[in-house]
Amino acid sequence: MSEEEQLWKDFTGGDEKALEQLIKLFGKPLALYGRKLIKNDLLIQDCIQEVYIQLWQYRSGLRQLTEIRPYLFTCLRRKIINTLKKESVFVTSEQDDEDPFLSEFSIETRLIENETEAERVRTINHFINQLPRRQKEAIYLRFYENMSNEEIAEVMGVKYQTATNLIHEALTSLRQSFPLNSISAMLFYFKFYFF
Repeated sequence: MSEEEQLWKDFTGGDEKALEQLIKLFGKPLALYGRKLIKNDLLIQDCIQEVYIQLWQYRSGLRQLTEIRPYLFTCLRRKIINTLKKESVFVTSEQDDEDPFLSEFSIETRLIENETEAERVRTINHFINQLPRRQKEAIYLRFYENMSNEEIAEVMGVKYQTATNLIHEALTSLRQSFPLNSISAMLFYFKFYFF
């Protein structure tokens, strides 16, 4: 049994130290992901707290997990969407334009060693920000959070094939958008920074 599996087992068994550990391990990644969904830090913090409270309340009925992060991301995403629906700020739609993934990517927050690299990053940012929101979210989860396609499907609430297609379409679009000499730079950047 992995450490994560044991942590989850302890949590579902009522261990308060396991709850504290979950909050320490996943609080910041949840907040960062929440900021990619909506630009309202107070709402994000409230939703994260509600997720932890609800998980604690219903812990005995939760299934055993092998990986906690995708499950928590899914819970947070659903909580934010449901909260926005209740506040009548968000109207559901199958169209990409209505998806809650609002954030602009900022790869520039990563370490940049020189100005040439900074220009490449700006170019990558520009093209990523031209993608539809669902594709941006899939790219974020894949390359920033290092999630598998299966985990991405779980977090986004879509089928595995849909998650795979979103990533494929995004990468295809990026390849078509980039100047020919920049494609290798983009692929190198993704490989260097994300794998």
